[in-house]
Amino acid sequence: MTHRVAITLTDEQKARLERIAEAREGTLVAAVEEAVTQFLHKDEEYRRYVQEGLDDIAAGRTRPWAEVRAELRAKYGDPED
Repeated sequence: MTHRVAITLTDEQKARLERIAEAREGTLVAAVEEAVTQFLHKDEEYRRYVQEGLDDIAAGRTRPWAEVRAELRAKYGDPED
């Protein structure tokens, strides 16, 4: 089932979507549909990662900040440098 929805775009948003559609040899509607699909996928992925983190906390799978900070500094260097 599909549903028709009206949205309001700024001139810049419309122009950007039109450029995407043109580059893909598609329509503005197809570009908007793809953008919505990608947004929904990213939102689902984000929520899953947040839930995994909350589950880890609830299960006690945590590490002290000092330990994590030391690991990050060893891997990436000190941000103060």
